[in-house]
Amino acid sequence: MNTTVSNVKRARTPAQKSDRRDTILLTAKQQFIETGYEGFSMAVLAQRAGVAKGTLYLYFGTKEEVLLSLYNSEFDRFCAALVRQVTPGLTDHELINAVYSASVDDPVFLALHARLSTVIEYNISVDALIASKRAMLERFQSLIAAVAEHVCLSHTQMTEAFTAFSALLTGCYDGYAAELLEREAIPDDVAHFIDLFNMERRFKQSAYHILQGIRSSD
Repeated sequence: MNTTVSNVKRARTPAQKSDRRDTILLTAKQQFIETGYEGFSMAVLAQRAGVAKGTLYLYFGTKEEVLLSLYNSEFDRFCAALVRQVTPGLTDHELINAVYSASVDDPVFLALHARLSTVIEYNISVDALIASKRAMLERFQSLIAAVAEHVCLSHTQMTEAFTAFSALLTGCYDGYAAELLEREAIPDDVAHFIDLFNMERRFKQSAYHILQGIRSSD
């Protein structure tokens, strides 16, 4: 039975408010998977999460604030997934494979990552942006520290590598192209041309060259 706005109790305690926020974000994730950024609607989110639209705006001022919070959760997941794959003596190829695997494990992370600086962060409050960046910085620094010691790179070198990997992931993202290839009958010559821009191959090749360049400049 669907939850309606009228039968949802008001969240009063901090724990209840935290649970309500988590419910909104879980609902937002499913909606984003179904509609993407362009089709994402605060009105639909409020209805599906079982809250009044006004209540939703008490938690998030814009749809971009919802998606930024969702991205932060996905970034947490990415960092944790990557750290689990890091072991002493990790080779450059193994590191790159781990970064790619952690990036594509969830369908939402890369779709949000590709829009983060160009769309999502442009329609949020300054306070929300600063809080998000500080939280991301803390997680990013922890990630760098956890990985660098296992791949024989300094903190500065590992930071340079990961900022480059971030840009690569944004540039290589082709989520919609993959769906198109699965659904449509594409002539072999066109399919071959599209495959030249395959995200996984482009990312891994470019990331390896970046790491080699960082090591050679030491």
